[in-house]
Amino acid sequence: MLVRPKKPSREELAKIFKDPRTLKAFEQVFEILPSEFNNQQQSLDDVQSLAESATAQAALAMALLYAIDELASIKAMEPVHQCNCQYDDLTPRYEHTQADSPEPTHIHHHEISTLEIV
Repeated sequence: MLVRPKKPSREELAKIFKDPRTLKAFEQVFEILPSEFNNQQQSLDDVQSLAESATAQAALAMALLYAIDELASIKAMEPVHQCNCQYDDLTPRYEHTQADSPEPTHIHHHEISTLEIV
């Protein structure tokens, strides 16, 4: 945060500025500028925070890209699995289960809100 400069007295400014209008305008500069400097400092701090965040995100993105590249290299080195199936028909096969199994084998829907397990 900037330190507010000492405001010159009206007499000191009158030595420099002979015109009353210019004198008054220059007095107002000392009233307006310090608060504007503080606003600008806050804006600069905000921009600095955003820049640091963007730098961190860029570093993270580069690390992720490096990890993806490494995973792709590892995947490229894996042997390719080839199926040695004897059958061209790969439809699902169903197995018959024993009736004495402890798990339910059929679920009947009587209503949407209730289920009956047989």
